[in-house]
Amino acid sequence: MKTKTKEHILDFIRVSRQARPIELVQSLGISPQAIHRHLKSLVVDGMIESREKPPTTYYVLADIPHFDGALNWFQSKSDPGPFSEVCETRDVLSARLSHFVPLQKRGLSQNDLPLVISMAGELGNNSFDHNLGQWHDVPGCWFEFQITRQRLWILIADRGQGIYGSLSKVFPDITNEQTAIEKAFKETISGRFPEQRGNGLKFVTGIILKKANRGIACVSGKGKIQYGNLGNNCAEVLKTVSNKKVGTITLIAWGME
Repeated sequence: MKTKTKEHILDFIRVSRQARPIELVQSLGISPQAIHRHLKSLVVDGMIESREKPPTTYYVLADIPHFDGALNWFQSKSDPGPFSEVCETRDVLSARLSHFVPLQKRGLSQNDLPLVISMAGELGNNSFDHNLGQWHDVPGCWFEFQITRQRLWILIADRGQGIYGSLSKVFPDITNEQTAIEKAFKETISGRFPEQRGNGLKFVTGIILKKANRGIACVSGKGKIQYGNLGNNCAEVLKTVSNKKVGTITLIAWGME
């Protein structure tokens, strides 16, 4: 049952994206004991979840990731500078894919692990395969994952030429960014003529559509796609992405056991 205080807490978190207990005490004007009681109740009800450990604990809405850093990096009009999340080479990306292995202790099944690594590897390698010599400014891809209460979220983005820029050079019948992104995720193609290097993004789409608790959304220029039952959740996170002429950003949601 939601009380007015709980509604105020939820409203505060919706607007601020996150909240520390002290911020709620100051905003709502009630005691720390009461705030912690309401927060605990909202966590039990599955409405919010906590991040970090005391004394830096803060609360966010349940099952909503926060990729503000990635979104700002992707949409920056100038060179955004160095970030630890950026894999500047393919070797760095390959090494970081091993970071998924410990997630088996947090709910990622042994059967799902190779699928997750394969998808992330395919998306990340695309950033290198299709942007050789075509980076807008920063080479490499942003690679980051987060775990919310029930889901694993994987975000991969690059500041390259975009899907349309890559495919239109090989397939002159592609006339716009929406057609390009749909073709990339539905067909067996390669943007590196004359190579035909396998299923590519169609492989990723197939994995997403095999089960209900998965989803993907991608934005490249004016082109947008989403697939899977959780595709809308991914698209919601990427809704602030503007229609850039360069780069590609992709988000996967994967249900955890």
